[in-house]
Amino acid sequence: MALHPQNKLGESRVIRGLSLCAGVGGLELGLQIAEPGYRTVCYVERDHHAASVLVARMEDEVICDAPVWDDVSSFDGRPWRGALDLLTAGYPCQPFSAAGRKLGEQDPRHLWPHVARIIGECAPAAVFLENVAGHVDRGFQQVASELQGLGYTIEAGLFSAAEVGAPHWRIRLFVLAYANSIDDGESSRTESECLGDAVDPGGRPGRWPSLHSGNGEKLERDAPTYDGVGLEAGANAGLPLFAPRPGDYQTWERVLAGRVDLEPSLHRMDDGLANRMDRSRAVGNGVCSLAAALAWRTLRDRINRRLRS
Repeated sequence: MALHPQNKLGESRVIRGLSLCAGVGGLELGLQIAEPGYRTVCYVERDHHAASVLVARMEDEVICDAPVWDDVSSFDGRPWRGALDLLTAGYPCQPFSAAGRKLGEQDPRHLWPHVARIIGECAPAAVFLENVAGHVDRGFQQVASELQGLGYTIEAGLFSAAEVGAPHWRIRLFVLAYANSIDDGESSRTESECLGDAVDPGGRPGRWPSLHSGNGEKLERDAPTYDGVGLEAGANAGLPLFAPRPGDYQTWERVLAGRVDLEPSLHRMDDGLANRMDRSRAVGNGVCSLAAALAWRTLRDRINRRLRS
């Protein structure tokens, strides 16, 4: 069974997903880009600002309209058993991030145990996870071991926002796990094999002497460009999908000539500060949707090749 099944007309069937630790919906938007048939049927997000952004994006019809549950620790996955194809989770990165307190499993924001519980309760055919690159050598072995214990085989890789045209690296670990039942009972991969695919083949976990993408290609190629058509409609049509680099003055002049409202202005220190802090936190915890789409397609295709072999 392929992870991207098609009907006789060649059209993708609906893939029903449950989104845990949904943030502002970046992972879900990436899946909608990569899989036209993807539909989120429920979101779980405890941060009030992020949840309000989810609702706004639903109203804008950017992401799927679905209920939002406010606490992953109290979410019961059992009623969803048999109703899902995919579970996604961008569980908090702070316990595993190179920045901050580095408390790992002792961090109160460590939500992976709840994610693992819900995976066991609803038993989706596949699981798609996202976290910081530092997760490779801080906590990923536990995640891989528990997924294998739940009956999943894992593919993992490091992917960068720069690979899809962004002006920054933002390297993230993406994990795609599929139920062993799809593979007709073949043995699952070991933790060391998963870790080996997730890091630079010539380096140690968490180090990139020569950075590689999730599909093993060195990140030295020219990044593709996108005009945003189809992703940003209306007033944003024609703008570059990502902001120009700080020193790219010609592009900034072209963008600002068409959108005067984007011109920076001076304000007092308290002008919109609280709102900007909420935005900054949401962006810092968020997912580059195009990187998520690239990660999904790369890992999905790798799995499908194995299933066909």
